[in-house]
Amino acid sequence: MSKRKIDTHQHFLPKFYVDAVGLDLLNAAMPNGVAPTWSSEAAIAMMDENGIDEGILSISSGPTLPDATTLLRKCNDHAADLRSRYAGRFGSFASLPLPDIDAALKEVSYCLDELKVDGFIVFTNYNGLYLGDAHFAPLWEELNRRRAVVFVHPNQPPHEVPSVAPASVLEYPFETTRTAASLIISGAMNRYQHVRFILSHAGGTLPYLVPRIALSISMMPGAAERVGDTLAAVRSFYFDTALSAGNSSLSALAQVADPDHILFGTDFPFAPTDAIRQFGKVLDDLRIAGIEMDKVYGENAARMLAR
Repeated sequence: MSKRKIDTHQHFLPKFYVDAVGLDLLNAAMPNGVAPTWSSEAAIAMMDENGIDEGILSISSGPTLPDATTLLRKCNDHAADLRSRYAGRFGSFASLPLPDIDAALKEVSYCLDELKVDGFIVFTNYNGLYLGDAHFAPLWEELNRRRAVVFVHPNQPPHEVPSVAPASVLEYPFETTRTAASLIISGAMNRYQHVRFILSHAGGTLPYLVPRIALSISMMPGAAERVGDTLAAVRSFYFDTALSAGNSSLSALAQVADPDHILFGTDFPFAPTDAIRQFGKVLDDLRIAGIEMDKVYGENAARMLAR
């Protein structure tokens, strides 16, 4: 088994992508209202400082774009170029032009067959459709057939964000919880057992809400038959540690997650280097039953990504 330290939650922001989506959307999600800058050199420097061997790159924002197919193909090709240029330092979760299922299926074929990507990033909702919606069934069927990795990342909710805090502070964890619940309650986790879904940020608030969700499913007509074992469905998810390095969040995660399904993540560059350094110290000192840091730092990802 590889002993490499692998960051499965690392973003890249090529200039052509930032120019296309605009800084307003990226700024809005940040607590300080300022989107980070990114370069491959800065990413390598962050990884070297924190002992990270490889970062799996993904595009972080998923707005509906007028020419998503062309733009995201360009992003996927760019990630493949970075992977080639910096051998062993970068992998990639490719972007899909959802909610267009036909275009997404074509991109799946291109990315897996030509680019040999590690998996795909999808967002928690597309125009208010969460990932358990029947709209996505053809995509999950194909990805299930291919035993693909699917990294689920939060995006803006389909409602106005309350003024309490920026979207990334509260809405993003809630969005992850909503789409995870959608996948569970719809029966998607039961039907597509070969898709390896990764939930960002330790699953948002899902670990805390598992008992409530399980009870609700037992009371919803037809849900128990679709879902099967709710706890088994939750346990089949993978989870990353990005922005979640703390005893309270990881203790809750350890109660519901398979120890082989917990992955290391930084959320660079949206998490700055000093925060990543501090989170690293917390993780290094962590002593929680069910959290095995050798597995978290690299062994679990190496197994999942065939490193």
